[in-house]
Amino acid sequence: MLPGRIPVFDVNGEIDHYVVPELESKIMAVMDEGQASIILDFSDVSYIDSAGIALIILTIQRSGPQGGKVGLVVTNRNVLKILEIVGITKLAEAFSLYTSVDEALEDMVEDRRGE
Repeated sequence: MLPGRIPVFDVNGEIDHYVVPELESKIMAVMDEGQASIILDFSDVSYIDSAGIALIILTIQRSGPQGGKVGLVVTNRNVLKILEIVGITKLAEAFSLYTSVDEALEDMVEDRRGE
């Protein structure tokens, strides 16, 4: 990871209770190093369960107080629908939803410059 860059976690397949512990460990390690903003690239995710939802919420909760933001890239309609049903898409302050990593990086880097 380059200094000043927002880390991108490229996740694919299913985000469930089997894969969340390892993913959570990686995300929290980066945040423990002082990185407040991250991008979760779920563009190749086909399914997310309650453990995945909890991970997103935990990441937002860790990011917000540090002045960071979580960018979530979602292209799968079913995953997006699940996120809307549980209300994650309404957590506006420390969270934004994007359709591509490029869009997320552009927006989140602009946010950093505006600070």
